[in-house]
Amino acid sequence: MFFDTIFGRNFGRIHVKEAILVCHGFPYEPGSVVDKGYGELANFLSSIAPAVIFDFSGCGNSRGHFSVENWVEDLERIAGKFEAVSIIGYSMGGLIAIRAGADIFNLKRLIAISTPLPEIFSEERLRAMFENAKRIMRVGSFEEFRKEMERAVEMDPKRYVKRIKAPKLIVHGTNDDVVPFQCGEVIYREAEEPKFFLRVINGDHFLRRNQRVMSAVAEWIKGEIKDKEFDIRL
Repeated sequence: MFFDTIFGRNFGRIHVKEAILVCHGFPYEPGSVVDKGYGELANFLSSIAPAVIFDFSGCGNSRGHFSVENWVEDLERIAGKFEAVSIIGYSMGGLIAIRAGADIFNLKRLIAISTPLPEIFSEERLRAMFENAKRIMRVGSFEEFRKEMERAVEMDPKRYVKRIKAPKLIVHGTNDDVVPFQCGEVIYREAEEPKFFLRVINGDHFLRRNQRVMSAVAEWIKGEIKDKEFDIRL
């Protein structure tokens, strides 16, 4: 793809063939990904390839309303602009990355970090998510929100991860109190080769903020880690 910009007095066009796409999770605080530190992560990853951060529909500076189908379409649309993409998905963004990754033709690698299985979305959890979401996202009523999350159940990563032929890295913290560690174990077990598992001993849900974890992810993307399963102890 290319995009146009201005360098002082000069017009310029920048061409990018390959990129790393970073998918945020379900928002828990207001603002864009730019406000939440994803820019620093993109800058770190850009030593490997140009990194793209974006707000999913209904979030941050993006238009539209929240819909899991919209989120899948968002990722597929952006990925289609490049010749090849690696995708990093965090939490709910990991679920979306796995669902979309099953159909993205130019997927080079996929990294799913702290990814939930839909069965953890209990009624109590959905209500708590909605109460927060209605303050910071563009969502409808609770019933509409519940129906959207029921669609997420249909996007069960246990099923779709089997269809992804590209190398996959599943990352999960053993002390994740938002998405149980067992979710990562199950997704890894159900995935077809080539697959890899990074077990973060004592790691919580917010692994993107940990430099050691993200350095290991970067090393895996560059092909420097060959072990099928490996640990980091925090």
